[in-house]
Amino acid sequence: MEEIKAESYRLETHSGGWLGQVVITSDGFFGSVTDYGNFSFKWSCIGKQSFKEFLLSLNEDYFSRKLAQGISYVAHGRQIDNACERFAKEILPELKKKLQEEVNIENLRTK
Repeated sequence: MEEIKAESYRLETHSGGWLGQVVITSDGFFGSVTDYGNFSFKWSCIGKQSFKEFLLSLNEDYFSRKLAQGISYVAHGRQIDNACERFAKEILPELKKKLQEEVNIENLRTK
C-alpha cells in the first residue's frame, strides 16, 4: 500500500492577509477552511498525474460543482451553489499558484 502524504497551504490575499488554509493528500483529498467557506471533496480517479497536477488542471466551474456535490447530501440549493462558485473563484487561483511553484521545483529535482 502506498503511503498517503498530506500537505498544508496557507493562502493569502494580494495584500498579505489570511485567505484560508487548504490541506491536500496524495490520494485525492481536498479540505479547506477559508474566508469563503469550509469545503472538502475526495477525488478517487485522477489518472496517472499527481493530485497537485490534477488540481492545476481544473477550471473554476468544475471545481465549484464538485464542492457542491460534496455537501449536497446534507444541503442543497442555489445559495450553496453560489457559495461554491465564489469559493472556487477566490480560492482555486491562489492554491494553483502555490501548487505550480511546488510542481516546478519537483520537476527540476527529477530531471
